[in-house]
Amino acid sequence: MSVSLAVVIPAGPADDVVDTVESVLAYTEPPRLVVVIDDTGRDVAGTLRSMSHEIHVLPPPPGRQGWNARIWLNVAIGYRHALAAASFDVLLRLDADALIIGAGLAEAAAERFARDQRIGMLGSSRLGMDGRTRDLSWPAAALRRECGVRGLDRPVMRRALRALRREARKHGYEDGEHALGAAYLQPAGAVRTIAERGWLELAGLERTSLADDHLLGLMTVAAGFQIGEFGGPDDPLALGWKSLPAKPEELLARGKLATHSVRGWANLDEQEIRAQFRRAREARRP
Repeated sequence: MSVSLAVVIPAGPADDVVDTVESVLAYTEPPRLVVVIDDTGRDVAGTLRSMSHEIHVLPPPPGRQGWNARIWLNVAIGYRHALAAASFDVLLRLDADALIIGAGLAEAAAERFARDQRIGMLGSSRLGMDGRTRDLSWPAAALRRECGVRGLDRPVMRRALRALRREARKHGYEDGEHALGAAYLQPAGAVRTIAERGWLELAGLERTSLADDHLLGLMTVAAGFQIGEFGGPDDPLALGWKSLPAKPEELLARGKLATHSVRGWANLDEQEIRAQFRRAREARRP
């Protein structure tokens, strides 16, 4: 199976993943592969599969890990499945409380990757949509802590993180460097390199407090790639952490192509935000 785009979506208990997948189908072109790791605890797999044969729904790993650990394990499962199921050009890792809100995201990323083959990850790295510098101090401090004395109680995790950081620093890595996990894109070459080095199956990483975006940022640079900016004021991604970075109509007017998080904006709740973007999707249908 050959596709231009593979999408990996880890879905948790509070996520309206059906609406998020609808946004992917509305604004991306087939053939594509959409991999959903269904950790919702609800019966959504049948609904998702009925939407398109391009949607693969996977169960989460067994166990009762903390949420950061579960997301990392779920994303790693999704990456491995995407590599096994299809030959793709670009992989989009998308939160289930994010939405695609415009057409052309995969094409824009593919053009950027072709223009600069050093880039292995595109997202909101150093900049937010408002142009302000993102604060990377928390993941930087967490990585140093877990690579240091405080990581001695989790030796397998510590050894894995220290080896990754050592390799990444050869390529100019700065502690905490990553692209916000709400939505980021990677070229197939970077994803394959990370997988071939066995890093998607590294023992011990389920014990770290780092999130999957922190880990994949570290792995991307350790694999010899750079992290590129795709979430600044003039870029396609419009990402916030716990809420939207601007009101829905502004994001649409500015031609943004993906946004996070639909949990809230000012006095709008998630249901109202999703409804606004759904109306915009429906209005463009022939």
